[in-house]
Amino acid sequence: MPENLYSEAGLVFIAGLTLILMIFITIIWLLLSKIFSFIPRSAQLRPASPGFVVRADRIQDVLENTNNRTVRRVKKPAAEALYRQAAAQEEPVAASAFDAPEATSASIQTDVQDLPGAVLETVSVVLRRQVPIRGDEAPRSWFGGLPMMPENVPWPTSISRDQPQKGEFPLHFLAQLSCADLPEDLWGGLGPRSGWLLFFFDPNSCEPESGGEGYRVIYTKTLGAERQAPADLGPVYDGTYSGPQYRHLEGVDAIPDTWRRWPVDFVTVPNSVVEDGEFARVTPEHFEKTLYPGEAHSDSERPPVPDPFTQRMVLAVLKSIETRLGKQPLKPALPDTVLDGLRDAEVFQALKVDTSDLEEKIEALQSSLQNFGEPDDAEIDSKEVDDARNRLADLKDRLESGLRLTALLARYPSAEALQDYQRDSGTANNSWRESALRDLRDMIGQVRSQDLDRSVTPADWDNIKNYLQETGTRYFNFFDLGQLRDPSSRYSALEKKVTLWDLYDANYVQLWEFVADYYADPGRRALIPAETLRGFVPYWRQLRQNRPHRVGGEFDALQSSPKAGPTDRLLLLHLAGDVAMNWTWGDAGIVYFRISPQDLATGSFENTEAVLECY
Repeated sequence: MPENLYSEAGLVFIAGLTLILMIFITIIWLLLSKIFSFIPRSAQLRPASPGFVVRADRIQDVLENTNNRTVRRVKKPAAEALYRQAAAQEEPVAASAFDAPEATSASIQTDVQDLPGAVLETVSVVLRRQVPIRGDEAPRSWFGGLPMMPENVPWPTSISRDQPQKGEFPLHFLAQLSCADLPEDLWGGLGPRSGWLLFFFDPNSCEPESGGEGYRVIYTKTLGAERQAPADLGPVYDGTYSGPQYRHLEGVDAIPDTWRRWPVDFVTVPNSVVEDGEFARVTPEHFEKTLYPGEAHSDSERPPVPDPFTQRMVLAVLKSIETRLGKQPLKPALPDTVLDGLRDAEVFQALKVDTSDLEEKIEALQSSLQNFGEPDDAEIDSKEVDDARNRLADLKDRLESGLRLTALLARYPSAEALQDYQRDSGTANNSWRESALRDLRDMIGQVRSQDLDRSVTPADWDNIKNYLQETGTRYFNFFDLGQLRDPSSRYSALEKKVTLWDLYDANYVQLWEFVADYYADPGRRALIPAETLRGFVPYWRQLRQNRPHRVGGEFDALQSSPKAGPTDRLLLLHLAGDVAMNWTWGDAGIVYFRISPQDLATGSFENTEAVLECY
């Protein structure tokens, strides 16, 4: 009896142990199968490196749990990207091996292996800024402004090579392009044809680095809401390196952290390289005529200089005058060589102006003007009349200046006395400067206290301009005209008139940048007077150095020549200098983004290469 009991218990024990062992082996097998399912089976999909960091475009792929690829079918199976192959099979395909799902099929991996190493491109897409901007439709692609991307995509950051101690910092948004508007045969048929490509860049570093530092390219399938820029983004130009000018603003702190938002259209052009003597080029001469057919364009080196039409523009003028007035030398010139020569009494007397001769010329010119008849007489040459009136005004100015010089020399009748004049005039001019600065700063304070985007009428500006023209000082500078002259005419006194208006340098202040700012902002566009806008629209169609912005194909580089034939570097985006955007890349250079056909096909935009090319 006990032996049978022990025998049955042994059997139960052995059976239970066997079952447990089988369960354990099954669990081990399932775990190993799960692990091996994540190991890439193709040499074309690269394993993760120890320093791998999941970037914003990869996070988007994982969080959306989607392939982020187009759903269109393509005509060229031999060159198909994974985007379209996966969409046709309704299988999710990851952007890289690190987030590959279990269901990745062997057929898709074979297609990756079959992708060409180089692509022969037949077309290129030129990005044409809308001029005029079509305000009645939402832009599909645009430069500057803010990006529209899903909330689960973080704003891209980078590390500066110039200042690595600062750590990660946000990059500036450059452009957002609609892939659905790209032609079928762009990039040899590779790349997405739905969703958006977003480009971010650090404009304040020496140049972007390999490995993605200083720039990012993000692909997103969904549009998302407009994303506000990070609070620590900083200005688009901090003045460290050569670049655009923002002299119309009050220092670096006033420079915006985003560029103007300007919608762009896609224009498909052939990808062709033309041999031009020893050089090769892509863009035909005067390409703006082709880009904006039938539209007026300007070849002017500088845009028109507008009169201020808002308080903000008036403030820029007044601040520039305040700065220059504080530095303006107001002491009369009296070099030692002149002082030595004027010690001769006859030479000193020769400084006086023959006012009687000027009076005779004025009288004769006035008589001739009276003989011209009425200004509206058809037989009267209006240009001749205008020239005579201008000469008369000039003679009167010279006469008044001569009379003032005669009075000055009577008060300071010798070379030694002129030294006293230099001192007295300098003191008086400095006193005028202090008084003018006080009044000017009061005006600046009044402008600041108002809405800076409040309109300024032409009459308001005329009143301000008249005050600036009438507020000034005069003094005489003394010059040595050279040893070859007769001693009696070698030395000269020239009256210098300095008004606040004379201190306004329109080309330095660059009021035209305000016009572009207002035009690119739909909420403030109506502030621009119609006549002013008509003068600017042709200028905004200008292509700096005849270089358009483009996607795909060859482009006119600075340090190299374009080459026809297959390429292993596809152009994601090329940005040239742009007067309307106030874009100057380095020393009047270009910036462009390139990617390999394999990385474009697999959506590996983290492998994009960015290049800043300057003279």
